[in-house]
Amino acid sequence: MGVSAADVIAFFERFLATIEREQARLDRLDAVAGDGDHGATMVIGLRAVVGALPADSDAAPAELLRVAARRFASVGGSTGPLWGTAILSAAQSLDGNPSPDLRAMAAAVAAASDGVARRGECSEGDKTMLDVMAPVARALGEAADADLETTQAVSAAQEAAAAGLARTLHLSPRRGRAERAADRSRGHADAGASSVLLAVDVVAELVAAKR
Repeated sequence: MGVSAADVIAFFERFLATIEREQARLDRLDAVAGDGDHGATMVIGLRAVVGALPADSDAAPAELLRVAARRFASVGGSTGPLWGTAILSAAQSLDGNPSPDLRAMAAAVAAASDGVARRGECSEGDKTMLDVMAPVARALGEAADADLETTQAVSAAQEAAAAGLARTLHLSPRRGRAERAADRSRGHADAGASSVLLAVDVVAELVAAKR
């Protein structure tokens, strides 16, 4: 069974609830080398997204993702534009697909990862959200190539996300304001990468609930 409009709406609603719960922790992580508002900014962006999405819809997932991208992109700082770009890139990958399967979703996550790399002018190892998003994209692609079931694919994505986040503890930021506080940043996880891990965990919860 492919991804539906209801799945997209449920994801953003649960992602918002998760980020609201984790906001203080994300802000603390961001404060190590940044403005200390990553969690707050994510909450603002996700509330805008959830407020713009219909409670019920038969639209294609790509259409809803375009709405979400526009709302997120309007949020200030670097978080809004990066997440907006990621979501829009995923939407473009899914255009014309009314019910994306695992392979299509893997391609969409890869497109999102590429979009973040371009927009943020960053690479893996720069201590950004890409350090989780890129490994997740690879894990999903490999799962699709191996014809794994969705639950297995998502489990592999969670493992990749957790490993990617763990690696950020040992990295020094090489992009944005955080680069100027590289020494303080070592030993702490990246806030943006932490948010991506939370997104993957939300997907896993929703997939498990549908079984």
